[in-house]
Amino acid sequence: MDSGSLLAPSPAADFLGPHHLVHRPDTPEGLLLSAMPPGRHRFGFSAELPEHHALFSDSTAPFHDLLYPMESLRQMAVFAAGRYFRVPENRRILLADCTMAVTALAPWERTSPTAQLTLDLDLTPTELVGGVPRAMDCRASINIEGERCGTVTARLVFLMPGVYRSHRAHSRRESERTAHGHSGLPAGHGVPGPELVGRRTTRNVLIGLPLHEDEAALVFPVNIPAAREVLPDSGSEVPAALFLEVSRQAALFGAGELYGLAPAHAVLTDWHAAFRGFAEPGLPLRCGVRPRTADASGEVRRDGAGRPVAELDLVFTQGTRVVAAVSTSVLQIC
Repeated sequence: MDSGSLLAPSPAADFLGPHHLVHRPDTPEGLLLSAMPPGRHRFGFSAELPEHHALFSDSTAPFHDLLYPMESLRQMAVFAAGRYFRVPENRRILLADCTMAVTALAPWERTSPTAQLTLDLDLTPTELVGGVPRAMDCRASINIEGERCGTVTARLVFLMPGVYRSHRAHSRRESERTAHGHSGLPAGHGVPGPELVGRRTTRNVLIGLPLHEDEAALVFPVNIPAAREVLPDSGSEVPAALFLEVSRQAALFGAGELYGLAPAHAVLTDWHAAFRGFAEPGLPLRCGVRPRTADASGEVRRDGAGRPVAELDLVFTQGTRVVAAVSTSVLQIC
């Protein structure tokens, strides 16, 4: 049983770098914390996109890292939950689902040494009990250098300590029934070259080579210890950012194997994840990748500019238990 602290983390300046969060209340009374109405509140987040970051600047494709705005939204929402929405400190804050969409590709291109990111955030508490929310719907528009270029949404749930421990214990029991071994790669198992997963540095490769491979699907082992070294919030649980980064790496590798796309010249343009319970950091985690349609002929659809797009479904499992389901689209930059 996990007896560690349940305190929600503050925004991780060491991971996000310098950033600003400004509350933009709709009403004058919203300026007074003691009179905060229970409805939607707006915030503005701004930061300079990192150009010399061990993870965010390690992409082979010439685009800003999608993980940065998504992790920024999550961390800002976690901070605002306690600071502005009176979520008690002993609540465990979990990500239930998350969606990202690139709506304009050009602003994402790294064309100068620096670029300014802004997020216009709407945070809406839901399921209020005594004025305290049990969940929060989060939505943000993504702007780079003043150009709107994407959207990101998420749903957070706030669990009381006893409920959290009960759910966590149930998830652990279910995983332990069918998942055996340790959480790293199998003994002697190799890792793909960084360029095959869109990275330049081996340290940032978080999957092993496929355990199972055929024309319809690939199954990758996830290197949880490696992920906990490079991703934020690596506490007693598998960090939420792991599912985006691993699904991106597995999708890029899968797009190359299943469709012949070039991972080093591809970018994820749509990403949706739904989480089911908890993934245990001490047990093996697998990520399966397959085409979204049943036809595995190698044909891909094309976008309005004629560029190929691979549409993939991914499933994260521990033993026979599904812990997350992801759908994504990989765009080949020709």
